[in-house]
Amino acid sequence: MAINIKKGLEQVLYDSAIEYALQAGQLLKERLGNKGKIQQKKNISDLVTEVDQLSEELLRGKIQEDYPDHWILSEEDCGQANAYEVFKNQDSGYGWIIDPIDGTTNFIHGIPHFSVSIGVVKAGKPVIGVVFNPITGELYAARKSFGAYLSGRPIRVGKESTLAEAVVATGFQASDFKSGSRVIQQVDQLAGKSRSIRIFGAASLDLCLVASGKITGFWHEGLNPWDTAAGVLILTEAGGQVTDQEGNPYCLFHDSLIASNGKIHDELMKTIKL
Repeated sequence: MAINIKKGLEQVLYDSAIEYALQAGQLLKERLGNKGKIQQKKNISDLVTEVDQLSEELLRGKIQEDYPDHWILSEEDCGQANAYEVFKNQDSGYGWIIDPIDGTTNFIHGIPHFSVSIGVVKAGKPVIGVVFNPITGELYAARKSFGAYLSGRPIRVGKESTLAEAVVATGFQASDFKSGSRVIQQVDQLAGKSRSIRIFGAASLDLCLVASGKITGFWHEGLNPWDTAAGVLILTEAGGQVTDQEGNPYCLFHDSLIASNGKIHDELMKTIKL
């Protein structure tokens, strides 16, 4: 792809990421009633469809054609490997971290909370994030130091200052979906202390819900870089805070996170700590 010098490389990458997400999203929308073969990965809670693979092929093809010198980390290609080791072994140039369908179980069941998630990183740090829900048409996008947007409108995190005012969300990693799991215990810790708790089933979109002030906090364990690369940048550009469970700044090497509007962060972190 010829780079428009006046726009700058990262603006071009931003425009490309949006274009690719819209194209993959259209594919998902068209195939919502025709998912093809559904397979288990680790267990019955961890699924993949032919559409996941088609969406990934589309995204990989676009990126490889337009940016052949960039590396790609994607769920269906790298999901059976140690994603963090794969990520650490990439070079320091630009890379694309993609999830062709974040929220595959929702997609399979026709629940309109799934997305195409595309993060672009440089030297291991997110510089561009795009998350697109093709059913609602909501397009979340951010570029480092240029703010976060929902369908072209600037967004900011909510103003809630206490956990009691906050709606928060979480999710299960597939291996922890069982009675007495850590998440169940954390939900029990929060019961009666927050306004309410939600489990939506798509981490990239959940981070965007915090970014746009629809919910106030989100925590999750067992995540991979493709779950967070786009959403974390969108949230931080919207004024939010993201850390690991100990309160250290979040990076894509961490497999768990706590995200919030910043004002309830310490209270949420302390409440769910077991």
